[in-house]
Amino acid sequence: MKKFITLLLLLSISFNISKAQILNDTNVRHQIQAGLEKMYSYDFKESTEIFQKIRARYPNHPVSYTLMALQTELQYFPLKDYPAQQKVYLNYLIQSRTLAEAMLDKDDDDIEANFFELATLGYIAAYDADNQEFMKAVGVAKKAYSYLKKGLEWTEKQPEFLFSSGIYNYYRVEYPETHALIKPFMFFFADGNKKLGLQQLDLATRKTIFVKNEATFYAGYVYMKYEGTPAKALHYNSMLIEKFPDNLLYQMQRAEILTALNKFEEADDYVAKLQKQKGIMFQCAASIFKGIQLERQHKDDQAEAYLLKGVKMPYDERFTKDYHALAYLSLAKIARREGNQDKAKEYVKKCLKLAEYKSTTAEAKAFLK
Repeated sequence: MKKFITLLLLLSISFNISKAQILNDTNVRHQIQAGLEKMYSYDFKESTEIFQKIRARYPNHPVSYTLMALQTELQYFPLKDYPAQQKVYLNYLIQSRTLAEAMLDKDDDDIEANFFELATLGYIAAYDADNQEFMKAVGVAKKAYSYLKKGLEWTEKQPEFLFSSGIYNYYRVEYPETHALIKPFMFFFADGNKKLGLQQLDLATRKTIFVKNEATFYAGYVYMKYEGTPAKALHYNSMLIEKFPDNLLYQMQRAEILTALNKFEEADDYVAKLQKQKGIMFQCAASIFKGIQLERQHKDDQAEAYLLKGVKMPYDERFTKDYHALAYLSLAKIARREGNQDKAKEYVKKCLKLAEYKSTTAEAKAFLK
C-alpha cells in the first residue's frame, strides 16, 4: 500500500505551470524550456544560470527551487550515492514547498500553487522511501493525495496535468493487478482507466512543454514494463535519444529495449557507453544486458560471467530491480541447458521474487511448469 502511494507520487512529478504569473510571462516560459533542455543534455552550468535568472525575476515563486531540485537529482543520479547532495536536494524542496504554501494561503484553488505543493511532497516522499524511511514517506504521501486528485480534474484547464493524470489513471488499475496484496486497500483511491491513462501519456508527449521528457520516458517505461510491447517503447525512447543522446537514463532505457528486441548490434553501442560510467547502477545494467544478449546467442560461459557479475551489484528499486530478475531468468536457461534443473528452479524463484515486468513473470512461471 505504502509503496503504491509513493510510486504514484513519484511518477506524478512534473512541471505543471498554470495560468498564474509564470505562463503569463512568455520570456520566463521560454527560459524554463531552454533551461530544461540544457539540464537534460547535462549542460548543468548553462541550466543553472538560466534557473538563477528565473529566481531573480520571481524570488517568491517555488519554480526555481523545484527546477534546482530536479537538476540536483539528475546531476547526482542516483542521489542516494551522494549524501551531501541529498541535503542540498532536500533544502531546495523545503524552500519550494514553503513558497507554494504561501501561495495556497492566498488562494486554495491556485492551480500553480497546488502543483508545486504536489510536486514537492511527491519528491520528499520518494526521498524518504529511497532512504528506507517508509513510514515518513507514507505520511508525506497522505498529505499529497488531495492535490493529486485536483490535478485529475484540471487537464482541460492546464494540459501539463496530462502527465500526472495519465500516470495515475494507468497505475491505479495496473498496480493492484501486479500487486494483489494491495487490492483490499484500493477503495481509498479514485477509479482509474488504463486506456485513458495511455492516451493521456501520449498526449503529454505532444502537448506539453514542462513535462514532455518525463511523459515520453514513462510512456516507454509503461509499454516496456507492463504492456510488453518494446517496439512501442522504442518509439518513445527514440524521441528522447535523438534530442538528448548523452542522457544516461535514456541510454539505459535504450539498451534495455534494443536487447528485448534482439537488436544486439545496436544495443552494444549503448551497453558500451554504460560500461564506461562509474555509477554502480549503469555498470549493473550494462553487465546484465550484455549477459542476456550472449545467453540468447547460446554463448553460455561468457553470458554466465556477465550475469553473475550483474546480480552481485546492488539494484535500484525504481530502475534496475527488474534487470536482476531478467538476469536470473537467463541464468535459469543456462542452468537448464547444462542439465542442472535444481539450479535452474532456484534461479527462477529468485527471478519471481524481483520481477514486475509482466513478460518476465509469465516466462518464469511457464519455465517452472
